[in-house]
Amino acid sequence: MNARHYVLIIEDDPFHRALYTSKLRELGSDIRILSSENGYAALMALSERTPDLVILDLRMPKFDGVAFLDVVKSKPEYDTLRVLVISSAPDDFARIRNAYKNVFMFAKPVRAELFEHAVRWGLRLGESARAPSATVESRHSLIDFEHMKLYLGPDRTIQQAIAREFHRLAADRISALDRLARNGDLRGVLDFCHAMEGGAEAIGAHEVLGAVESLRAAARAGNGEAVRGHAREFAEVLRRFCADLAREFALDAD
Repeated sequence: MNARHYVLIIEDDPFHRALYTSKLRELGSDIRILSSENGYAALMALSERTPDLVILDLRMPKFDGVAFLDVVKSKPEYDTLRVLVISSAPDDFARIRNAYKNVFMFAKPVRAELFEHAVRWGLRLGESARAPSATVESRHSLIDFEHMKLYLGPDRTIQQAIAREFHRLAADRISALDRLARNGDLRGVLDFCHAMEGGAEAIGAHEVLGAVESLRAAARAGNGEAVRGHAREFAEVLRRFCADLAREFALDAD
């Protein structure tokens, strides 16, 4: 078979390796699947051939996924290599999100339809590899359109509908967090962070996610004063992001 696409699976759990392999085979016979049980073995495979897409677990013995990313993404030749991180270790997501390009994260277990969409995006199957069309200002926007396209698909109408809902809820979210922070409800703050992550991840709000991580760290440390400070920072970041949403999707005209 002359494969057009190469996918490298890096996963120590044989069940998940088999699951991902099965789903990839459903997408077409022109996908060649390579697999490694840890990051070190994956580096050896990578030295022989650069795949079109990597599917990566984080927590593995000997040489884990974080170490693999540290090595691979430090090399310019792998800057454009697309990596789908699928892991049950979400605490590592914030650092990875801020440190590397073309790395996208999903909590394990990932939904089958989202896995398929992510792989199709990663291999550029059946759609343009370009990000969704946007206004000239998009290059300076807080919105990561490529990330949004991965999670929501390329349909601009769907993106606008999700953006409108995220924008609509922003004021209530800021008020709710302010109330929790002023009341010293740290458990409530942690629940708020958990609830906020999914939507912010899907819509490409990386700065918002960074503010959420800072807020969570302060709440876990039991530092009420820091929580109140980070709540104010979150509110400001969310307002700026929503201003970009309004401009990019013409929400003020609704």
